[in-house]
Amino acid sequence: MTVLDDFQPSVSISLSYPSKHKSVSLGNTIKPKAVKKEPVFAIDASDLTATPTIKDTIMYTLVLTDPDATSRAEPVMAQMCHWIVTNITIPLSSDADSSERKVSVPIHGMSAIDGFEELMPYIPPSPPPKTGYHRYIFVLLAPTNDDDASRQLNKPKGRSHWGYGEIGAGVREWAGENHLVPIGANFFYSRNKKQ
Repeated sequence: MTVLDDFQPSVSISLSYPSKHKSVSLGNTIKPKAVKKEPVFAIDASDLTATPTIKDTIMYTLVLTDPDATSRAEPVMAQMCHWIVTNITIPLSSDADSSERKVSVPIHGMSAIDGFEELMPYIPPSPPPKTGYHRYIFVLLAPTNDDDASRQLNKPKGRSHWGYGEIGAGVREWAGENHLVPIGANFFYSRNKKQ
């Protein structure tokens, strides 16, 4: 099942679950018990210059989805929305050197002071028994243009199918509805120990 259309990543996203010292690394395997709390993440924009979708005045959004709910063989609940956090900024001013173009975000205990907003609170990945490996995909999204940068994002109507009621519906549809495009991604596999 396809989560997104092909895109050229503009940033790299590093994520880790510090309580168990596990990092997300483009397809590695992490046990469900290691992902019970929100990850911390870092966005590396050190090689970037400002573009129409990469600006230091834009609020970015990070999402987590499971395209394999309830299983890869029978994804009847796919995609499952696990998390949406928004109002993330990346410093890209011409005055900033490359080391300042990295955003490290300790998410635990987010508050309004941090400036971030959890549009959908984190629900830990927890693949059911006997459903094999699930992909858990993080996607960083940016507004398509300046007009879209000030829009209020619509919260999905539900977690299963991101509220669209259609098998496979999810990030692509929600991003399109909210005028967002992907600029970075990362993912890991996880499965229940009962197989």
